[in-house]
Amino acid sequence: MKEHEEARIQAWKEEIDTELVFAALFSAILTAFDVEAYKMLQPQGSNNPSVFILTNNSQLDMSTLKAIPLPDTGPPTPYAVAINALWFAALICSLAAASVSILVRQWLNQYTSGLASVSPEIAQVRQFRKDSLRKWKVGGIMTLLPILLQGSLVLFLIGLVLFLKQLNITITIIASVLIAILLAFVLVTTILPTFMDDCSYQSPQAWGFFVVFQALKKPLRSVCRTVSARAKQWAASGVEGYSHRLRTRLAKRLVQKLAPFANKPNTYSWIARERILVEATGPALDEHLLVAADATFLEDAFLRDVIRPCLADMPAAAAVQCYYAIVAHRADRIERGLPYYDAHRGRPESVAALADLTLDALLKTRVAAAGPFASMAREHAVRVMRILEPLLVRALPLAYPHFCRVFFQLLNDPDPNVAHLAFSILYQQLWRNLALAEQHASEDCHDLAALVAFIARARTDENLKHFLDACDLVICLGTLPSLPPAGCAALRAPVARTLTHLEAFFATPLWRDEPRLLYPIARIAPRLAALARRDPRALPDALREVLREVVVHARTLNQSGNWEDKLIVLEAALRELSALREDIPVDLSPFANGGVPTRPMADG
Repeated sequence: MKEHEEARIQAWKEEIDTELVFAALFSAILTAFDVEAYKMLQPQGSNNPSVFILTNNSQLDMSTLKAIPLPDTGPPTPYAVAINALWFAALICSLAAASVSILVRQWLNQYTSGLASVSPEIAQVRQFRKDSLRKWKVGGIMTLLPILLQGSLVLFLIGLVLFLKQLNITITIIASVLIAILLAFVLVTTILPTFMDDCSYQSPQAWGFFVVFQALKKPLRSVCRTVSARAKQWAASGVEGYSHRLRTRLAKRLVQKLAPFANKPNTYSWIARERILVEATGPALDEHLLVAADATFLEDAFLRDVIRPCLADMPAAAAVQCYYAIVAHRADRIERGLPYYDAHRGRPESVAALADLTLDALLKTRVAAAGPFASMAREHAVRVMRILEPLLVRALPLAYPHFCRVFFQLLNDPDPNVAHLAFSILYQQLWRNLALAEQHASEDCHDLAALVAFIARARTDENLKHFLDACDLVICLGTLPSLPPAGCAALRAPVARTLTHLEAFFATPLWRDEPRLLYPIARIAPRLAALARRDPRALPDALREVLREVVVHARTLNQSGNWEDKLIVLEAALRELSALREDIPVDLSPFANGGVPTRPMADG
């Protein structure tokens, strides 16, 4: 309380010092104008001035000067009276503001004297003086001071226009335009805070207008409610017809226009109105706060330890917009609405922090898909994944577990477009970085169950390329050499279901009708051979036979030599599978000894 009160009193003192400087300078300017203006109030003939005229004496042939007194012109003109009244009133207001400012400064000095201690007795004295300040309206007097100075300035400018009007019309027009702009600015900035809830032009004169308007709003709202009720009655009465429909439409429109004003509660302070606005726009304010804080610090630790947890707690829509703002001001360039980061700038840890933030934002877009912003959720998800792709070039080694958890989860997304795009990115990144998959094989970040579910979905969606690529990925991840024995056992079921899907697919003529499917099939064949090397019993005989049919079909297509490379891969895989089938059976514990199949030893 002590620090808060001292800060408030110090702010008042600084405001008074500023007002004293302005009042002193302005009073000096006004005095110079008033010294010349008061002469306009004196009658022009009061001192009986004379003018000398040249006359010609024909007899003496010489010229002589004669003094002729000017007549008394009477009282001063109305313009002179108005100018002097305005300027002297402006001077009085300025001096009054300076005088009251000095008094208030003295009151505040007395208020702060003897309050250096923090003892209970001094706290009581401080509270007593605070109550006295409130009781005797010292804050209201403080509010009056800038109003006096602004009023003094307005009076002076009006008098200046009247003064210039007596001299030159061109100068008067120029001055009037400039003064009108200034006064319009002052008037608009005084009125706006009353009608615009988020307006920052909250000056003392604006506060005075706000209080007066709030007092007038109560009867005005009563009138609006009465008019609205009468309009509803007017719309309900009458006989059906064109006039009744027109009357009803006009009445409803009138009610809609008056309802926001009639039903809005009165707020008698800016603080109360501000609190209402803060409660209504809380998520947006959190977004702006995080963006401003990140733009201030631009540190990886701040992004990781502060921004990410706050983003996780924010509503989905606000979190996504906050993410866009953060990546935009951290980007090296923006192309087609997407931020990019130069490959040779920044540390990999910085890019990884942005990639982790992007993955968090991607999950938030899926939360938004179930809320009121569902219509834009797909677009946001696609945009975030497009932002993520270039980041993964450098960030994937550091963000690999997080990346896998998010994208395996997205494979079961309700939106098929999001699920298939997520799989495309997942497949490309894992296919290019199998060494990373080997490195993290023991961390349980490869959700093969989700991948098998996507296999069934891709076949249902008739996306055969994604179907075959997903089968390839399951077999690849299920046969990684670095898998521990426990992990191998856990992956046998997903691999077996994948082989069942493959066998069912090859039993249909779909793969014959699409020659381009030989590309993914040629990638799968070596994987099947690798699986057979680890466990020959894992590969169904029917699947081996189907692969033989694929080779025959590939030979048919290769009449022109276009599929020679794919045919070589398929034939090599088929020969290896045939050799393994005729070989000695392996031990029933296929992944023993660190994943290397063992043969039974011969007797003797």
